[in-house]
Amino acid sequence: MLNIAQTVFKRKIFSTIGLPIILLLSLSGISIWQITRLLLVMNWVEHTDQVIAQAHLTQKLLVDLETGVRGYQLTGNPEFLQPYQQSNSQINAAFDKLGNLVSDNPAQTQRLKLIRVQQTNWNRQFSQAIARKERGEVEPIAGFEARKRIMDRMRNEIANFIATEEQLRNQRTQTVQATTMQVILTSIALAIVIGIFLAYFIWRQVRQVSQTYQTALITAEQQTENAQQQAQQAQRAAQRLAALNNIDRAILRAESIESLISNALAKMRQILPYQQAFVAVFDFETSTSKIIAGSTTTGELRPPIGTQMSLTDFAANTTELQNIRYIADLATAQSCPPILAQLRSQGLRCSICLPMFAKEILFGELNLSTTVVDGFDDEAHNIASEVTAQLAIAIQQSLLREQLQSYANELEQRVIERTAQLQETNQELEAFTYTISHDLRAPLRTMQGFAQALEEDYTDKLDSVGQEYIEYITEGAVQMDTLIADLLAYSRLSRAEIQMQEVDLTSVVKEALKQVSTELQEQQAQVTIAKPLPAAIAHRSTLVQVVTNLLSNAMKFVQPGIQPKVEIYAKEQHNYIQLFVSDNGIGIAPEHQERIFRVFERLHGIEIYPGTGIGLAIVRKGVERMNGRTGVESQLGAGSRFWIALPKAVSHSNDTDDASTPHSDN
Repeated sequence: MLNIAQTVFKRKIFSTIGLPIILLLSLSGISIWQITRLLLVMNWVEHTDQVIAQAHLTQKLLVDLETGVRGYQLTGNPEFLQPYQQSNSQINAAFDKLGNLVSDNPAQTQRLKLIRVQQTNWNRQFSQAIARKERGEVEPIAGFEARKRIMDRMRNEIANFIATEEQLRNQRTQTVQATTMQVILTSIALAIVIGIFLAYFIWRQVRQVSQTYQTALITAEQQTENAQQQAQQAQRAAQRLAALNNIDRAILRAESIESLISNALAKMRQILPYQQAFVAVFDFETSTSKIIAGSTTTGELRPPIGTQMSLTDFAANTTELQNIRYIADLATAQSCPPILAQLRSQGLRCSICLPMFAKEILFGELNLSTTVVDGFDDEAHNIASEVTAQLAIAIQQSLLREQLQSYANELEQRVIERTAQLQETNQELEAFTYTISHDLRAPLRTMQGFAQALEEDYTDKLDSVGQEYIEYITEGAVQMDTLIADLLAYSRLSRAEIQMQEVDLTSVVKEALKQVSTELQEQQAQVTIAKPLPAAIAHRSTLVQVVTNLLSNAMKFVQPGIQPKVEIYAKEQHNYIQLFVSDNGIGIAPEHQERIFRVFERLHGIEIYPGTGIGLAIVRKGVERMNGRTGVESQLGAGSRFWIALPKAVSHSNDTDDASTPHSDN
């Protein structure tokens, strides 16, 4: 409705302002058009004046021609030819200008051409007369008469030319006068008509605005009355909302269900007077109820808190319990359940019972009672319903908190038990590690010692097969010792506490190269390092072990007869540093690139490429302990590129950079 009124108002404003502007613009356009016509006619009058002036000038030049000729013919003195010569030099320009001025008039243009032809003929005959005069010959009378006839015709033609132009000027002057009068009369008529129309239009608009204003005034008075009523309702709602907010805060401050309900009921009494209130929770499995909290002004709550009663004491059936039950006068009620009969015996006259739901499931009831008959009006019903809903949510949340606390205590006890079991398991693992490190490796050392003694003392008594067996025993013992050492290293990575700190990758790579220096010399490997390498956040000794294993792996898996070439370089990827170890080895098929990082996973037999199958598992475990990632990019026969990604050592300039998950470069 408001949008429609605004649209109508805008339309009226537009018509009131826009229509007069449109009419005035139309009047201005008509006036401009008429003035343009008047100026055009006046320009034609001025043009005609210019033609007449130029015709008179041409006529004067013709007269000067004739005057100069006569003086010369009478006296024979060449000085009398000066007017002729001056006029003759100007006559062509005068004819050209006059021709341009009358180019829009074909009749005048034709007449001017005839005059110009006659002037040319006259000038030619006079030139012949001058030549005879200079030779001393006598001019015949016929020559004089011929030139006179030509000059008379030219004078007549130029006079007719001027007369025609003057007649045309008079016509155009009359047109100017008529147009001027038409402009004046039209402007006056339009001004009168538009003035009358605007006066009527403005009177009509003012009348409509006046009516609209009167209607708006009446509407405003009605809206003012409605606003006052709404303000009063809003004030009551604000008081009610403040009281409900106080109830909310009272609920939140409570530590137990009993104190929660007691605080809420005490606050509710400020906006909803009552003498007694209590909350009962229902147990439908046992068909019993229990009074869990209440509030009273008489000093003692009846029934007291903790009283257990049957559900039938509240209502005859479950359907009644799910509805609000209001008894305006307990004294005149025909039938009351036992709980209401007990309230009536205490002098209470009015009671309202409000069911409490949690997720649409009935679990209790709020009862309010007063000594005033029909003491709860509609507003009181609404307030009681809102408080009941708040209490239902609060009670349900409190029950959930108690249940959650019970679960938390149980979980904490389980964590304590699991922690004790884990500590016991770690102790057993430590004992197992000690056994492997000492008890299991002792027989290996004995085997190695006796095999070496047998080889040294009885070599000459053993044939080639026996010596080969001794070599097998020695190699098996060495391989078993290496396997135990790798297992111990892998176990330590899983259990050891590591301290992360800033580590220079250049020094880490140098230390790793020292540890594999023997292999480097044996394999004659070529290692290239792209220095300088950046710093990363890692555990130094673990990182040295990771790089050592990667270098050993890069030199080991190379085709026989091929010199191992290893390239080490690093790249920054957001907040991570990627360290790459690239080789020219045999490569790894894509389907096996994840498998090689598992414990005891080997792609080749030990007789081709020796090893325990734990080296890359140690690499992955160590990098994961340092909050990093590792991976490989490889193709069969094209070498491999292993990479590890570690957190970058953050400087002050990039403290605010967002962390990003590392990824490999393709």
